[in-house]
Amino acid sequence: MSSDDDIRADFLAEAGELIEQLATQLIALEREPQDAELLNAVFRAFHTIKGGAGFLMLAPLVDVCHAAEDVLNAVRGRRRALDAAVMDAVLQAVDAVQQMMAELQTGAAPSAAAPELLMTLHGLLDMQAPATAVAAAPAASASDTISDDEFEALLDQLQGKAGAPPPPAAPAASRITPPAMPTAAPPAAPAAAAPVAARTEAETIRVETHKLDQLMNLIGELVLVRNRLKAVKPLLEEPAARAVGELDFITRSLQNTVAQVRMQPIGKVFSRFPKLARDIARQLGKQVEVLLEGEDTELDKNLVEALADPLVHMVRNSVDHGLETPDRRLAAGKLQVGRLWLRASQTGDHIRIEIRDDGAGIDAARVRDKAVEKGLIDADTAAMLSPADCLQLIFLPGFSTKEQVSDLSGRGVGMDVVMSRIKRLNGSVELDSVVGSGTTLRIRVPLTLAVLAVLIVRCDGRRLALPLAPVSDVLLLDESQLTRDAGWDVLRVRGEPLRLVHLERWLGLAPLPGPRHVVVMRDGDERYGFVVREVLGREEIVVKPLGASLRGLAGVAGATVMPDGGIALIVDTAGLVAAARAQTAEGAAHG
Repeated sequence: MSSDDDIRADFLAEAGELIEQLATQLIALEREPQDAELLNAVFRAFHTIKGGAGFLMLAPLVDVCHAAEDVLNAVRGRRRALDAAVMDAVLQAVDAVQQMMAELQTGAAPSAAAPELLMTLHGLLDMQAPATAVAAAPAASASDTISDDEFEALLDQLQGKAGAPPPPAAPAASRITPPAMPTAAPPAAPAAAAPVAARTEAETIRVETHKLDQLMNLIGELVLVRNRLKAVKPLLEEPAARAVGELDFITRSLQNTVAQVRMQPIGKVFSRFPKLARDIARQLGKQVEVLLEGEDTELDKNLVEALADPLVHMVRNSVDHGLETPDRRLAAGKLQVGRLWLRASQTGDHIRIEIRDDGAGIDAARVRDKAVEKGLIDADTAAMLSPADCLQLIFLPGFSTKEQVSDLSGRGVGMDVVMSRIKRLNGSVELDSVVGSGTTLRIRVPLTLAVLAVLIVRCDGRRLALPLAPVSDVLLLDESQLTRDAGWDVLRVRGEPLRLVHLERWLGLAPLPGPRHVVVMRDGDERYGFVVREVLGREEIVVKPLGASLRGLAGVAGATVMPDGGIALIVDTAGLVAAARAQTAEGAAHG
């Protein structure tokens, strides 16, 4: 990679972090318009991004940042009020910068911002007090170029020079203009070539994610070798057995350390929601305040990325479907500004995420009637459901209480998609709602997908791994207690019916005589029993991707290498239950 490419990559990383913070800072500034420190931070972010973009000759990015910076500078100088028009325009500028950054990430040149946006931003300056504006003009022109010291500091920041101080805060009307950049570049050359060896202990470095993935894969291979040695440890003499024990300890420590390196705060996802909720609320004529808690809760980077889309869908639903308009809230005795809470916390080896609104809530009876109307459940079965069970019907494919499809809540994409994606992460979703008070969605996912706690079972010679998190019980199968109901084998456990899924049949094996066991697992609010020949015990396994021939096979989530070198398939219990449901329904239709 060339030096220019390095500088461009550093700029994208630095500017990306700034733009992620900007949306949250602006929403906070809208709530606290008198917070001068916050206003200055927002101004400096646009100023810094503009400076780097000017050095890289990214004119469209410079233009929009410059325009937003002018408006913010007018607010700082009390020449313009921080009103809704300013907030809307500056937030649109953030959107434009994000779009340009996304284009730069792909190697493309950034497209120009919409002329309407630039006109709006410039128009906001035209509405400031004329006398004050004229008085400010000489000050602006006097410091229109960046100084050599500022430019060298900017280069140091982009190239990661050790000990380089952050760029000084610009004067109220300072400007960095693209034409000045080439003339200022020569004095900065020594800074660009300066050694970077003298790093402080507290300094951080950026590592490409594929390198972390590769490191985790190598750790996984080391864990597999460790497991094989542990399997033969009883056969070894004492010195060799002691060495295996030491290797076990070191491997666990190394695995935990690498897992920590891969961790990211969930605030990386949470930070986008205040602006997202505000944008949706503005379109719908609503008002919303987003409250975040536990943003520093950390989980695996792959989970952070995988959770983004489901959480976006839930936040959209909460604002679109849940929160009422200001007049309806006032009529219901509520504050006209709706509230949306996002909370994250760690419980053991799992992360809990809660999304709660104080909106109108969900009418369980209406949900039940809608499910019957759409043919998702028959009327007799629906009549026997409790209100809590009726709410869970929202997660059925094809369910929607919205009479018209809107652009806001995913063009008809239902909550079943959210449920399936969370289950794919070995997680679960729960929904509670009280009419008139609001709705709460609770998500539970593991800390990491790289290592999975499983129950190893055997089905007539073949070993399988069942995710341990949803397991609630293991019991010996008493075949004399089996009954048939709607195509299912059913076993009564503690007075409640338990539908059974036979793993031997799924594998295409003929059941052999002898005792069998039932592993009881939860799937949402329902329980299913997975019939196996033998339960071997609990293991922590390294998940391996499937080969092309097995990808997409219902009921298979991955594979793992066992201590003796053998392969065990990881069962996708939710997928297997869904397949069993479909097979049972098909059999009933033909029967």
